[in-house]
Amino acid sequence: MESYFEKYSKVIGLFLLSMVIITFFSTPFTIFGGGITTIGAELSRATRNEMPVQTKMDFGNNEHIRAFPKRIGDWNSSDYDTTGAAESLGADVMLMRAYSHPKLYQPVSFLIVQSKNRSSFHPPVVCYPALGYTIEEEGIEDVFVHNASWASKPVLPTWEGRNEEMGYFNGTISVKKLIVVKESKNGDVTARKVVLYFYVKESPFTSNTVTMIRVSAPAPFEGSYEGSLNITKEFMGATFPCMFELQMEEPFILFILFSSLAGKVVVGLSVLLPLLIMFYPQIRRLRIKPIR
Repeated sequence: MESYFEKYSKVIGLFLLSMVIITFFSTPFTIFGGGITTIGAELSRATRNEMPVQTKMDFGNNEHIRAFPKRIGDWNSSDYDTTGAAESLGADVMLMRAYSHPKLYQPVSFLIVQSKNRSSFHPPVVCYPALGYTIEEEGIEDVFVHNASWASKPVLPTWEGRNEEMGYFNGTISVKKLIVVKESKNGDVTARKVVLYFYVKESPFTSNTVTMIRVSAPAPFEGSYEGSLNITKEFMGATFPCMFELQMEEPFILFILFSSLAGKVVVGLSVLLPLLIMFYPQIRRLRIKPIR
């Protein structure tokens, strides 16, 4: 009678072999660094414009968030009281500041917010209408990153030689744009804003956390908002290097192991063991019969 191990040896061996292959064709950061973090304009779905990054700060740590630079270039800041805003957004960690520039008469509002529960988090497309605003326009904007080193290399080593549409960083990040308007009861416009935001996204299989970065600025009550849009894009581009750096280039674990004799032995044994388990029943039946 077959033992349990013999009966399911093919399944066990195939599973182990799959794990070995997945591990070999991963990078050390993917295995030991908790996966790849991306930034993107949409929370609930992936887009082709998402960018893999490494974070320079812990967005879930209030002390790290409060240590975000209060001066960025010629921009100086003052903190807002976030008590009410944190509750309305369903936030666990929040930083809200007004950054002003000596050449501009109105500041921009900068927000970092994190929630540990996606279901309780209120994104801007929900939050602004709840505050009495109407969404006048919605779209995607490319923000230029104020750091030439970001554009000096591919985002990942597997994208070497590809064009921009295939993943080469071209110096810009795609973010979500909203133009929102608030009106009085008699129909007069009382506020109009340009809002840019994006999400810092971890794997939904390992984390239910939502982190959003938002920049907003007042816009003229009517007519073109291009001036306010350019200001928000310029400021948001200046904040990126304070928070992120491009995902470091790393070879697959397989290539790292093949660079040494010991590593080659590890690769061979790692592949051989699952194969021996898969074919254990056949190997057992091939034992030499005694000579009569």
